[in-house]
Amino acid sequence: MSKFQLLTVLAALALACGAEVEPSAVDAALAADDQCSAEGEDGALCMLNALQMKAAKLEVDAAAEGGPSSCTSGLVGQVRSFAPGCLDACPKACGPLGVAMNAYMTKGGQPAAKTAVCQYKSQFSCFLSSSVWPQCEALVNKAASFGFNLPHSTAQLNAGCR
Repeated sequence: MSKFQLLTVLAALALACGAEVEPSAVDAALAADDQCSAEGEDGALCMLNALQMKAAKLEVDAAAEGGPSSCTSGLVGQVRSFAPGCLDACPKACGPLGVAMNAYMTKGGQPAAKTAVCQYKSQFSCFLSSSVWPQCEALVNKAASFGFNLPHSTAQLNAGCR
């Protein structure tokens, strides 16, 4: 893959995501990664993979940080409309829930979602606390009806994340 093809792919990805990417920013990002050969198709593929890995990590980090809109926008916002009391009680879990939902839909279904849930186990445990569970139980059961299985207790969460 030539550098021009790589830039074309990156630009198409950026357009699909609604972001503007300056070619100089792509060149700088590629140059900053000293783990890949700078020449040939293998080097270009390595650089593309490195950029994808960095972008994925930034996306996960941003989602995990949460924030006021992480509970009310996107897929998590749609989930919140079904059980607002559940998500309002656990605002620090909204970002990780978005990460888990994204993993479920784009990275391999239930096994990928489980990895995300376990990565953010402390945030997900909020949904299972005795004071919050009554507000979340219907949501967890509804998710299970779509094949997105979440634990029903902290014991299940801990056992599933070993």
